[in-house]
Amino acid sequence: MNRSAHLSKRSHGGFTLVEVIVVLSVILLLTGIAVPMLSSYMEDGRRARAESEVKTIGAAVMSMYKDVGVYPARNGSGTNNFLYVLYTGPTALTSNPWSANHQWSNWARNAQRGDQLNNHLLVNTPKGSGAGAYATTGSMRWRGPYSPGTTPLDPWGRPYIINVISGWNTNATNYKRMWVVSAGPNGVFDTNALARSTDELGGDDIGVMLTQRQ
Repeated sequence: MNRSAHLSKRSHGGFTLVEVIVVLSVILLLTGIAVPMLSSYMEDGRRARAESEVKTIGAAVMSMYKDVGVYPARNGSGTNNFLYVLYTGPTALTSNPWSANHQWSNWARNAQRGDQLNNHLLVNTPKGSGAGAYATTGSMRWRGPYSPGTTPLDPWGRPYIINVISGWNTNATNYKRMWVVSAGPNGVFDTNALARSTDELGGDDIGVMLTQRQ
């Protein structure tokens, strides 16, 4: 058999075992490089989305404050400056969606001190009660809704927190900074709940400061 016939026969016989191993090795190598890069790009995208959403939520909270004259911290009886924490999302919390307990997560699930942000921005029913509604007449009145739809969960599927206690508490040292905060990729709030004037966002928390009291 001449050389040309041998090559023709080989070309119709498919890949050799060595060739298959080489191709698979190259694919595995490229996959090993691509997967971490893709994961990194996806995580960067989630962080960018969270950074955008905290600003949007914060702007909505401040818009309501300018209209009503008080921060959204009213309870179902109509008492202002009562709630400690608001949280985003379409449903009330029945369990802890974060990866660890924190003062904010405890307040969020407290029947008296936590509430859905939707009850203040989207509908005028603090604590789900129309009896505590903000005024809808007069110069200082609720002009909502302040959100085009239900307030979002963060990119990791957990609520954003607004430590609204810092908008009204007059403690000399604590609760001086009010934030909209995501617990970030690890799902753990690393920021000090006391929110003193020297406290910054901690760990991988993502947030924006709405106000600071001197």
